[in-house]
Amino acid sequence: MIFIKNAKRYFKKFVEIKLNCLKKREGEHDVLERVVEQVLSKIDIVDVVSMYVPLKKVGANFRALCPFHQERTPSFYVSPAKQIFHCFGCGVGGNVIHFVMRIENLTFTEALKVLAQRAKIDVDFSQSQSAKDRALAKQKEELISLHHDCFEYFQSQLYLRKNIDAARYVLKRGIRKETAKQFGLGFCPENNNLYEMLSKKYSKEIIDKSGIFIERNGKNYCRFEGRLIFPIFDTMNRVIGFGGRIIDDSQGPKYMNSPDTLIFSKSKVLYGLNVAKSSKEKDFVVVEGYMDVISLHQEGIDNVVGVLGTALTQDHSFLLRRYKNEVVLCLDSDQAGKNATFRSADILYQNGLMVKVMELENAKDPDEYIKKFGKDAFLLKKQNAMFVIDFKIKQISSNYDLSKSDQKFKFVREYFEKILMPITNEVERQEYVKKLSQLTQIDEDAILKEFTKNENIKLKRIESIQHFKQVQQKSNLSEEERIKKNDIDLLSIYVEWANKSESVRNAVTEDDFCTEDIKILFSSIKNLINEGMELTYSMLLTFVNDEKILSELTSFSSKGFETEEAAKRAIEELKTNNNRMLWLKREMLEAQKRGDTEKVLKLQMLIRKIKDRKEGI
Repeated sequence: MIFIKNAKRYFKKFVEIKLNCLKKREGEHDVLERVVEQVLSKIDIVDVVSMYVPLKKVGANFRALCPFHQERTPSFYVSPAKQIFHCFGCGVGGNVIHFVMRIENLTFTEALKVLAQRAKIDVDFSQSQSAKDRALAKQKEELISLHHDCFEYFQSQLYLRKNIDAARYVLKRGIRKETAKQFGLGFCPENNNLYEMLSKKYSKEIIDKSGIFIERNGKNYCRFEGRLIFPIFDTMNRVIGFGGRIIDDSQGPKYMNSPDTLIFSKSKVLYGLNVAKSSKEKDFVVVEGYMDVISLHQEGIDNVVGVLGTALTQDHSFLLRRYKNEVVLCLDSDQAGKNATFRSADILYQNGLMVKVMELENAKDPDEYIKKFGKDAFLLKKQNAMFVIDFKIKQISSNYDLSKSDQKFKFVREYFEKILMPITNEVERQEYVKKLSQLTQIDEDAILKEFTKNENIKLKRIESIQHFKQVQQKSNLSEEERIKKNDIDLLSIYVEWANKSESVRNAVTEDDFCTEDIKILFSSIKNLINEGMELTYSMLLTFVNDEKILSELTSFSSKGFETEEAAKRAIEELKTNNNRMLWLKREMLEAQKRGDTEKVLKLQMLIRKIKDRKEGI
């Protein structure tokens, strides 16, 4: 089924609500549907999407690099007129609720709550959640509570006499007691009874889902035993995971993080952001480790956040953009750190952040640097940080001898690919064409001409590959899948034009649909429209739960039809599609086998009618 569970019953209820809503007082009809309507009418999808990705106006729509898959050429579109989004690269699509669900990894009700708060709609969602949403929310609440209990236990252990080695390690690393308290540092002793303590309050399922324990030889051990504990907070100051560092020279990884759970994903969390988000500085400083964050904060640099032992991701860039538009990267100074800086700078810049890069000499990381040279030296380095593109040029040019022609030409090719291609702003691009000309002594016009030629060739190649994939996808469709796709396209045109055109409204009937799910949806929508309801395209998508169907609907609707005549021609083409004829003929053969004469006659008449329309009779 393509709708929320129990589709027929749900949609019947939805129709009844809509048909009677004029007779009811505002507070009496269903909370969920009312809030969905209010949210979709008050929230502009362009405003929401632009909080996460930089959008560029292209005709009537907006375009961007897709936030849901890696790409170099923008294929993600947002339609302000229809209040929908669609990516022609990975196929995801939907309305603003679907976007927030996907980008924040939320349930339907959670995403709706976020948007309702943004729209200043005051509503209690407790009675409107689905059973699935309620169960998931309960598990998340229990996991939050369990993590808080573990946090309190770890904190209580840090300065106990029996764990003196942990306290000595904190002192050795130069962490003051008040700083340790601010960041909630703790310690997990070996041979503890934490699992048994938690078992009295939480089910085995929830404890296992926390990822805090590992089972060995029938016994559960805390994965952080013998480690200094760094609690990881979300932006609401709730503990959602832990990091642990060994305090001696024992074997094993130096650092260990919680695994991904229902409430924690290291690719979507930044250490210290719960504190740094309140900084009055205009930017964030992004570092690599727990100790880098703590040491800098301890010296009064309160806008520092850290990645959790993973590469910086698109999700991190979305998280940073919620609070500030500028970022200074200050990663480790070894080769691995430089490579990470290069990759991270690209991700941040392509997602609309102003990015600068700090380079630290005579220290392996920010923690060591500030301990050696102090706060003022660090801030001076930050003040002199390089703009990301200048940093990239410096790194690339250091690999070539530009006095040699062959080296110069190789440099130009790499410059095209890594500097000019990612730039979407024409003014910036012109500036860096000029810089390339200065570096190589090659005429600006010649560079621009060659770059434009290369860019067009690459774009055509990408478009050819995408077209080939689309053709392959269509050719691989089974007969039933093709019919279903045609039904979705037909429904898409109907929803877009039914409220604007009586002839379009009358041109489509229930008999034009072969797929039962789509037929149910069409009938419900037609009833609503006949009753005078203006069901927007965005509202329709709320009731579609299947991602493939969402993709088909938003893909087809993104192309749109500018005129009523174009829409009507498309309707006729879909209705007279050869696949529909084959479907009807097969249905007729089945009816003949059953001896269902009435059904056979009905199908024969329908086939004849379609043939007549196709032949213009």
